[in-house]
Parts: sequence; C-alpha cells; structure tokens
Amino acid sequence: MLDKFQWKKWILPLAVGIILWLVTPFKPAAISVPAWHLFAIFIATIIACVTKPLPMMATTLIAITIATVTGIFKMKEVAAGFGNPTAWMVAMCMFMAAGFIKSGLGKRIAYFFVKTFGKRTLGLAYALSLVETVLAIGIPSNNARVNGIMYPIIDNLSKEMGSDPKKGTQREMGSYLVFNEYEVNIVTSTMFLTGLAGNMVALGIAKTQNVNISWMQWFLAAIVPGIISLILVPFILYKIYPPKIKETPNAHAWADKKLKSLGKMTAAEEIMLVVFVLAVALWLVGPKIGIDATEVSFIAVALLLITGVINVKDMLNQSFAWNILTWLSVIMLMSQKLMTLGFFPWFSKTLGSALHGVSWIWVLVILFLVYFYLHYLFPSVSTQISALYARFLSVAIGAGVPPLMAALMLAFDGSLYLSTSSYSAGPAALLSSTGYVSNKDWWKLSAIIGIVLNIIWLGGGLLWTKIIGYW
Repeated sequence: MLDKFQWKKWILPLAVGIILWLVTPFKPAAISVPAWHLFAIFIATIIACVTKPLPMMATTLIAITIATVTGIFKMKEVAAGFGNPTAWMVAMCMFMAAGFIKSGLGKRIAYFFVKTFGKRTLGLAYALSLVETVLAIGIPSNNARVNGIMYPIIDNLSKEMGSDPKKGTQREMGSYLVFNEYEVNIVTSTMFLTGLAGNMVALGIAKTQNVNISWMQWFLAAIVPGIISLILVPFILYKIYPPKIKETPNAHAWADKKLKSLGKMTAAEEIMLVVFVLAVALWLVGPKIGIDATEVSFIAVALLLITGVINVKDMLNQSFAWNILTWLSVIMLMSQKLMTLGFFPWFSKTLGSALHGVSWIWVLVILFLVYFYLHYLFPSVSTQISALYARFLSVAIGAGVPPLMAALMLAFDGSLYLSTSSYSAGPAALLSSTGYVSNKDWWKLSAIIGIVLNIIWLGGGLLWTKIIGYW
C-alpha cells in the first residue's frame, strides 16, 4: 500500500498529464491528436520519474499500458519494443560488470597499478585514475566501479597510511584520493560509450531521432578531452585540495602484500581478462566486420556463462540491469513513436525557426551549459537524460547543430554534470558520506572541477571534433 506521502507524488504528474490531454482541442494544427495524447502521457511519465511515486520501472509500465488502452499503441508494438538493442546492451554490460567483481580481476588490476606507481600521493592518484580508465571500458556502472572496487581499496590504503576520518586525519591523504576518485570516475564515465549506462540511454534516444553513433565514433570524439581531463584533474586537485602526506613509500609494500594474498590469477580471472580484451577489440572493429556493439556484449556474457565465471543467479541478482531494460525500452518506444507521429520534427522545426540567425555553435554552448547546471535539480543521471535529452537534442538539431555533434556533446554532458552536488549520483551519495570530504568542500570542489570539465569538454571537445572531421 502507498502511504500518504507517496500519493502526493502522483499529484503533479497526473495534473500535468490530464491538463495536456484536456487541451487537445487547442493543440497546434500541425500535430495529430494521437501525437498530442502521447505527448501528454510522455510528459506525465517523465515528471513521475522525477517525483518517484513508484520506481521508474513501475511508472513506465503504467504509462505504456495507458498508451495501449487508449489506442496509441498496438500490443504488438509494445511487445516488440522490449527487444530494443540499446536496452539489452546496457543489461549485458551490467552482467559483464558482475564478472569483473566476482572474479576479483578488478581488485587485482588496482593493486598492480598501486604497486607500480605508488611512491607518491600524486602518483597514487594517477595510478588509481588508470585503474578507473581500464575498468570503465567494460563496467558501465559508476556505482559498481566506485562501490565495489575503487572505494574499498582507497579506504584501506588511506587507513594503512594513517589517514582515517574516525581519527580526524582524513586530510592526510584520504580526502584527496577519495575526491579525486569521484571526479576521475566522471571523466572515465564520459570517455567510453560503455563507461556509463546513461551514455547508452542517451544514444538509444538519439536513434529515435535518426542519429546513430558507434562505440568507435564515441571513443574518437572523447579520447583527447578525456586524456586531458585525466592529466589535469588529479593535478589541479593536488594544488587546490592538497594531501598532507606527499610521499607514500609504504604503498608499494601494501599493494604487494595484497597481491600476494590474492595468489596467482585464478582461472576465472584469466577468462574474464580474455573476454574483456575480446569485447574491447570487437567494439573497436565490430562495425567493419558486421558485428554491432549489442551483439558483442551478448557474445561476452555468453562466454562468461559457458565458462562459469558468472551464472544465472548472478544475472538475476543484477536488479538494476533488469530495471533499466524495462524502463529504457518503454521510454525509447514512446520517444520513437513521437518521432513517427511527427511531434519531434515539428518541435525541432518550430524552435529552430525561433533561433534562426543564431550560430549553431552558440546554441550548442548554451544548451550544453544549461543541461549541465540543471543537474542540481536532479538526483539521478538516468532521470535527467530521460526527462530532457530528447528535447534538448531536438532543439539543437532544429537550430542547425550537426546531428552527430548535438547527440555526442549532450550525451557527454550526461555524465560530466555529475560534478555538481553531493546527491548527483550514487557514487556522490556514497563518497560524500564517508567522512573523508566535508559537505562544504564537496560542493566547492565540485563547482571548481565542473568549470574545468566544461572548458575541456566543451571548448576543447569542439576543437578536437573539428580536427577529426565531425563537423
């Protein structure tokens, strides 16, 4: 049963949806009645995803049921919608992530880099950044990377070096490494299409507006601003939020001890490593040999199942994967239908006309910054992407922004905007509550690094994509 507070969360989405439905007689003449009715349901659904009277999976299932009962969709369309390749790719990558954590390969990689580069605190930060980068290629959950692998290692290492929030010594080293991990996690989430589930959500929505982007196209556009960010962010934080401990000679011995306790690589780790390398290779060359990114993820998971690295129980335990498979399929189905019914083309054309004469670069800059800072209002990556990405993309394309650039830059923004608040995403909620970084410092540092990331990815990103011929 819903409590009174939950019922109140239904008021706004229901009110907006009903009002939009009732004003159908006054809709623009260029929009059909089914398109307007679906728009009313779509907007109400997005608002409900923000107010959250129910989880997003339940909300979207209710919405698609209403759209079917009212005749906007046929049941065959709805059933086919759950075969969406983008949604399945997200789910498959989540299952791969379970293999990384279960096999222990992620921890082994982290200990190896700490042992190799851990003589100084700044070197440790760069070593951990490299670990994040490697893991982000195949683990599309920033929560899984931070919560399951990176934070436990950073926490143990910091305490080993005498930096412990319970003893009031967090600023010795832990504060710097924890916040650096958060910001680097944002960068690596942006660098790879498979670095964050939200990236694939965005590009799935972009497909409904006839913009298709491959894993390789994303990687080429992100690699230069990504590397620049990985170099600058740890260094800037080292200057504005310096650790008291600068030298860490014991880190090498600590990591070496951890590696010895793990023993030799297990068969599961070796298989996971081979499958991971194979997946990356196929993501890079797949389009040239007729294998798309979703098919690659299926191949990888099938190999992990056959070899026993993961099992069906592991897959069933990945509740986030099944949730996102459901609600993303529904959101994309409605978005595609709005495109087919002509709503998004009308929306793009209308707003594009209003921006006639304004350079598309300035339009993109404004949309990028607005989209970034609106994340202060959203406690979820996927919620904001679901609520705003389609409309921002439609406005950008209507204003003359090259579709590829519009889709890519706004999709990049969908992970960069995590450098805002302490509730911006799961990793922020976890790391900001560990005691290593005060709430005041979290907000201040997020704002500063947020500006740095905007300069690198918006300014440098536009310049780089021009060099490689994306516009």
